[in-house]
Amino acid sequence: IYSTIPINKEDLQKISVNITYTTNLVAVNGKNRTTFPLPPYSTMIGMVHRLCKWDTTHTINVSVMCTNERLSSPQVDRSYGWIGGNPARTLTKEFQTRWSIVVDDGSDGYMGWGRMLKNDSILVDRNYTVHINSENENELKQIYQAFLYPPIYPSLGRWEDTIRIDEVKIVNVEDEEKEEKLKAFSWLPREKCPQEVIGTIYKIPTFYTIFYERRIFDYKSCYIGNIGSSSIIRLDENGEQVLFV
Repeated sequence: IYSTIPINKEDLQKISVNITYTTNLVAVNGKNRTTFPLPPYSTMIGMVHRLCKWDTTHTINVSVMCTNERLSSPQVDRSYGWIGGNPARTLTKEFQTRWSIVVDDGSDGYMGWGRMLKNDSILVDRNYTVHINSENENELKQIYQAFLYPPIYPSLGRWEDTIRIDEVKIVNVEDEEKEEKLKAFSWLPREKCPQEVIGTIYKIPTFYTIFYERRIFDYKSCYIGNIGSSSIIRLDENGEQVLFV
């Protein structure tokens, strides 16, 4: 991990991070739930919050570019795993027959568990260039230091979804937006499409609020921006494309 630009007030514009990512995303209850081909914005935002040890929401902008030559589908492996967590108020014969393990749930009820075949969806060796922006100068300094000297082992998603940080630097990003063909894979927000796109629209989570102890996410409608797709982008001082959300 290293900095290519000294930290000072004039340079505090945007932070660019290059990371390599290997993760194992597990489907539950035996269903093959398709993994997002790129990390959702909420996952990237959550990683920044964990590294900075923020326990309240800080408004930041992120841009995620996958610099692999191709965006291959996740590898799929199969294994046996635990499913269940099904509650019951009374311990019936049918409930005991259905679940191989039955435990007391601690509130005058029971919980049933069993094992079955599940699918593991695995993303391997993804390389990302991430730009992070905050209008708060002190927050930007904190983010920069957190990526240079992580207080915890950095992960993207679950704790075991570890990443390797290859480079951290502070860069200037142009204010002017322009239309260009993408040089890497990225989420492509619908408002950043200069022309009509025919394809799957993903609802990508961003920030959330807590309502009755539940996370209520805001979503951004996006396409998969393939290499060569037209998009409204910005450029940083090194010519790297930036698609902030």
